Amino acid sequence: MLRAVFVRTLKAGVTYEQFKEAWVPENTDGYPAKVSVSRNVADDRQVITVLELDMSLAEFEDKRAALTRPDALERLAEIVETTELAGLYEGVLDEKDL
Repeated sequence: MLRAVFVRTLKAGVTYEQFKEAWVPENTDGYPAKVSVSRNVADDRQVITVLELDMSLAEFEDKRAALTRPDALERLAEIVETTELAGLYEGVLDEKDL
């Protein structure tokens, strides 16, 4: 299991709907990831996006372009003040290990 994780602080006045419009691909049929977006309870401008991808790193590299809009980086640059974390992680422990 791979997880792509992003922690971003939105610019003042940006709504979650604007964030969704900037990030979510136009066609989500057959989307290859489970996605969650959450806001920080102490700072509602900070959002964390987690994509869970049940695939190998090689498969991820092949599908990377389909995970966001082609112009997502430009769209996000307009509404995101900072990105505190952006990384791809490989799972080493999950609920079956507990």
